[in-house]
Amino acid sequence: MAVLVLFAAVAFSAACGPSAAEIKTAQTAKYKATAADLYGIAEQVTAETYKIGETKPPTALATVPQWYSPEGGRQSSGAGGYAQIEDRSVNLVLVVEVLELDDGSFAIKVTPKTLQHVSGSPQPRELMADDPNLPPWIHGRVESLQLAIYQRAQQFAVK
Repeated sequence: MAVLVLFAAVAFSAACGPSAAEIKTAQTAKYKATAADLYGIAEQVTAETYKIGETKPPTALATVPQWYSPEGGRQSSGAGGYAQIEDRSVNLVLVVEVLELDDGSFAIKVTPKTLQHVSGSPQPRELMADDPNLPPWIHGRVESLQLAIYQRAQQFAVK
């Protein structure tokens, strides 16, 4: 019985996402490495989950725009390369930047660029990071990518 309880506790802790402290550490990390090294890590980690679009080595890259349902599921392109989108679908691009700080160290910042389709509107509307219409799963994607990059670049993190 004790083994079953221990197994359940391990499975439950593995199923939980990263803590707020882990995310904050990843978001505020400073690195002592070259911009090119950090860019390479960021590009490699990003490419594991997203298609890379525009790049500006060694300072920035952006993912290819991808439509998601209001709940966060990817909406695939069909015939002719057009995605079937629904009201409140969101087009997401993640921008990853390697920023040089005043003390000579670097930081990595992940920022979402989003457009939301609104039925009846001729143009999608841009959603800013603090917009109440921004679905919460977008912050989750940003935080997951930020944390994954931090975990891969952790050896360069300033303690």
